[in-house]
Amino acid sequence: MTQPQNNSILSLSWAPALIGFMGMICAANLTVAQQSELSPYSRFGFGLVNQLQVPVYAGLGGMETTLFSGYQFQPNNPASATFLSQTTFQASGIGSRLSLEQGDNPRATTSFGSPGPMGIVMKRQSGENALILNLSPYSGAGYVITRNSEQPNIGSVQERYEGGGGLNNLNLGWAHVSKGSRYVKAGPNDSLLVQNGALHMGIQTQYLFGQLNRSSTLDIIDPTFLDHRNLFTAQHRSISATAGIVYDKLLSARYTALKNFEQSYSIRFGATYTPETNLHSTIQSLDETTQNLGGISVGLDTAFYSERTDFRGRMPQSYALGSSLHFDRADGLRWALGIEYKSTRWDQVSDSFAPEMQSQGVDWVQASSYRFGFQFNLGNPEQRHPTWGKATYRLGLCQQLQPYEIDGNQVLNQSFSGGMTIPLIGSRSLSRIHFGTELGERTTTEGALEDRYLRIHFGVSLMPFFKNNWLIPRLYD
Repeated sequence: MTQPQNNSILSLSWAPALIGFMGMICAANLTVAQQSELSPYSRFGFGLVNQLQVPVYAGLGGMETTLFSGYQFQPNNPASATFLSQTTFQASGIGSRLSLEQGDNPRATTSFGSPGPMGIVMKRQSGENALILNLSPYSGAGYVITRNSEQPNIGSVQERYEGGGGLNNLNLGWAHVSKGSRYVKAGPNDSLLVQNGALHMGIQTQYLFGQLNRSSTLDIIDPTFLDHRNLFTAQHRSISATAGIVYDKLLSARYTALKNFEQSYSIRFGATYTPETNLHSTIQSLDETTQNLGGISVGLDTAFYSERTDFRGRMPQSYALGSSLHFDRADGLRWALGIEYKSTRWDQVSDSFAPEMQSQGVDWVQASSYRFGFQFNLGNPEQRHPTWGKATYRLGLCQQLQPYEIDGNQVLNQSFSGGMTIPLIGSRSLSRIHFGTELGERTTTEGALEDRYLRIHFGVSLMPFFKNNWLIPRLYD
């Protein structure tokens, strides 16, 4: 019989990792097939960009730099992975309701669902390094627009515009945390060594891929006239890297003479950066004359056809800066308040896009956003509810300018959000259930189309029970 021995080599049960990876591959196909947005504003360029978040950060207005949770990582910032306590698998889904209104026209509403980000972080409990694998929707498009009019010498004409598809973001990354300590007073004649600060750093690949398609049809009701149809398909792929950094600094801490913690204040500063990179596109454009036969448009003659198998463009650089203030108290009361600014320079790369990607009357401009977030936990652990009393509650605000102007007016997205995280009932691990809600609107100018939406995010974070950790030193062979 082999004698028990110490072994410093990490033991990894590959089953959970393999399940998570296969789940993300399935989600990749699902994300391509489903619409993540059904909005007329999604018909330009790459669709609506960076609209979907995991539930925790959706409840914080989409913050990416500092307000991190120990139960769910932020896919847009690799430095968030080291805030997790241990290996974590997370997945989410999103239900949306869209309401459109323009002038005195009747309001139109629709409901739809889509998958959210899915990923896994491999991290030892109390470890300093983390490995990231994640898949997220990056942009989405989905719209159907119909307009009827009367034209001289032609009669009734119907214009129909349709589109769909989107881009996905695949991340593989690594994160590391370095911690420092100092002594603080514990009563009048003693001191205690505590963590003074921590520097969290991370880097991950950002592989964008996906397909967008759109069609426009001119249908003349008089059968003596031929109709016209334009079909456009673009497949995009781009690889870049995103770096994130967060510095967590202890401002003050108070302990009793018995070295019991009372309260503390800390501040965080965070940033992310993605450099400008190449964009490879396969673009097909077809103009043809058609005729409606029995309600089906049949192509008769090709007026124009173009195919570019490897068109070279550029994807923009972006950066985000943020800061937050954190308070902790001995009875479990916690709160954090943060602010963040993000900028993406689409205006610097718009000249590299194919002409077919730039609609008439639309100009690419700098995209920017301001986000505010607040989260808190209740105190008094002896009196609070075992589930709702242990929940983390969140509120957020977001004001975002999309990267295009329509007839000189930039698309503005404004939203109010909220959410919470509760323990997974019946689990003896740190696994959590997450909820997030967003209520917002998109518009250009007063009197333009108002695109109001309600999103409900639901997600789960799975962590191993402490007797079944996935990354532990072996004690025997």
